[in-house]
Amino acid sequence: MSDQILYVTILVGLLLLYRLANSTDKPKIKGIPEIPGVPLFGNLFQLGTDHARVARKWVAKYGPVFQTRLGNKRVVYVNSYDAVKHFWITHQSALISRPMFHTFHSVVSTSQGFTIGTSPWDESCKARRKAAATALNRPATQSYMPILDLESFVSIKELFDDCEKGTKDLDPSPYFARFALNTSLTLNYGYRINGDVNSELLHEITHVEREISNFRSTSNNWQDYVPLLRLWGAQNSSAGEFRARRDKYLTDMLNHLKSRIAEGTDKPCITGNILKDPEAKLNEGKKTLFFLFRLKH
Repeated sequence: MSDQILYVTILVGLLLLYRLANSTDKPKIKGIPEIPGVPLFGNLFQLGTDHARVARKWVAKYGPVFQTRLGNKRVVYVNSYDAVKHFWITHQSALISRPMFHTFHSVVSTSQGFTIGTSPWDESCKARRKAAATALNRPATQSYMPILDLESFVSIKELFDDCEKGTKDLDPSPYFARFALNTSLTLNYGYRINGDVNSELLHEITHVEREISNFRSTSNNWQDYVPLLRLWGAQNSSAGEFRARRDKYLTDMLNHLKSRIAEGTDKPCITGNILKDPEAKLNEGKKTLFFLFRLKH
């Protein structure tokens, strides 16, 4: 009898373990084809590092809309114009929120919180989106034209001079990066990075933001889908390092703007307007997140 109980216990344990290894945060969606996968990892091995090309092959067999398991996350792939229109236009209100991932949301964003584009839908996100919409409406964007004119002129002139009137090959990417960053800084903080494309601050911000964007990649961070992989922590250490580096320049820029406002030497900018607006509904944490949204966009 004791042996039978032991066998039954082992069998039940294996069954529960199998079900746990195949469980996902969302149940299987009826009516949508599912790609067969393996326990614990789901379809991660099949997708590899190039999800787009693999998904393109699956379309021929499973149709334009299918569901996969990325570890314990259930993901729906949408691969045609009509399907995208159905989900993101016809039913856009149902998709207004954003998913949560361990690396980005629990490691990278622990100090500054989530940006607008990565936030689950709640009252905080609603307030920040409203503030962003005001800063990006037609009258507001028209007022930014002098800034765009200045930064485009400076970047093109420096590019022209550095390539020696077209006789020398060079990579234009740093010039475009400086244009985008200085435009965001001027609009948001009322100042620009002086110096050429070799500026240390320019390189720091562009490098850190690029690395943080990689932490949001669906193919680079398997620990987002398989919790057991978080025990090794190598990815967490790297994410924590770039979080600290981002915190530094975000805090420095905000403090410099507050100092200029106190001294009366600040220039008109979006962040300054929010800081000085007694009717603004954003607390300090939400303001920092709004600044980060503007910096990244």
